[in-house]
Amino acid sequence: MSLFDEESNRLIRKYMKEYAHIRNRFVLISKLVPKYKPNQLSNCWHNYLDPNLCLDPLTDDEKDFIIKQVQNNRKPNGIINWKLVVHNLKNEFGLLRSENKVRNFWNSRQKSNLRKAKIQKKISHPYIWVEEKIQEKNHDVVHSDLSLLPKPRFDDKIYQKYPSTLPILEPNVSLDFNIFNTPNRMHPFF
Repeated sequence: MSLFDEESNRLIRKYMKEYAHIRNRFVLISKLVPKYKPNQLSNCWHNYLDPNLCLDPLTDDEKDFIIKQVQNNRKPNGIINWKLVVHNLKNEFGLLRSENKVRNFWNSRQKSNLRKAKIQKKISHPYIWVEEKIQEKNHDVVHSDLSLLPKPRFDDKIYQKYPSTLPILEPNVSLDFNIFNTPNRMHPFF
């Protein structure tokens, strides 16, 4: 789906056929289609309008290939060269995919894995999860978070480290507050 109107798309396709061999073609086309900047034209072309692009959803084999490519080609500082991943994907499967599609697949997969890991950690290590919540919220634990936990034991490590998180069991005491509101007569001691 293109972000531009059909007339602009038609003009961009026409000019790209004419000026595809020119190095700064997007700057030239932006002068011919003045309502768009060169970076907008480049983005639109590389992600939507290029006739060589395959706009079908990624196959399972392509997804597995992307995962392996990212793991093998990630730099030590964590940066991923997406152009290289797209180039290798095209060489392997013969289909040109947009960088956005490949990057969106990877980022959504990472978010999904992170969400699953948090849920699994919450289920398998509830006390560690509460300890992290305590650190995140400056030692404020929401009551609903504690209600998810099994009944506490005094020998649990989290309660040794943070005794204030141990639920307080108060006896059922009823006080008659009216006695505090009535004035008392003072009796002299002499």
